[in-house]
Amino acid sequence: MSPDAGLGDGAASGARSSGGGLLLVRAGVSTVREWALDGLGPVVVVPDPSGWTILVPDGDRTFAAPPFDDGVGALLGRPVRRRLLPTIGVALVGNRLAISVVPAVLRPGRSWLVWEPGAGLVRPAGLTPASVAQLAAAADRREHRDLVAAMLADGRGSAARVLRDVFEALSLPGADFATGERVPVDEPGAVRIEPSREDVARFDRTVHEVRRWREEVEGSP
Repeated sequence: MSPDAGLGDGAASGARSSGGGLLLVRAGVSTVREWALDGLGPVVVVPDPSGWTILVPDGDRTFAAPPFDDGVGALLGRPVRRRLLPTIGVALVGNRLAISVVPAVLRPGRSWLVWEPGAGLVRPAGLTPASVAQLAAAADRREHRDLVAAMLADGRGSAARVLRDVFEALSLPGADFATGERVPVDEPGAVRIEPSREDVARFDRTVHEVRRWREEVEGSP
């Protein structure tokens, strides 16, 4: 586990969640479980007949020290192995909806769509912006791009409602988990994965050492 195992692409400050969230990966449960064991906090892994596997943080906090203690933010911000791609992540951040996309391409990068009431889509401050076309392509529902674009352009409704509508349009599973309407651990085949606290403590020490080294270098004449 490296310092990058927590959050990437500026997500530490940009995607801290005060609500629910989840991560969809296009891989089998055994592969996803192995990846989840190298995370920072407990998650519930839920298989789905659609071919997606759903990961939901089990609790608000990870085992790591701030700023890597946010359960949803740490899950959505982790670097993702190529064999898990594409991924689509969701975070309910206050009254906003944040959606992350990592496509299955040669050089994948994480980008974000952010919706807020009264405005619709807004530019994600400090994060790489995604397009609705990228989201639709990751979901393999390119033909529904215009429908989803219209949903996200509309500032009416709530983040939870928009999430449910977008996921329904893209035939994506798990929206009820992010909004708290269903409990993932109760689902058939669901399994709780908890990383080693010793590994997370080692991660915290490494982060501390990297920060101290950077402070010394940046502070030197």
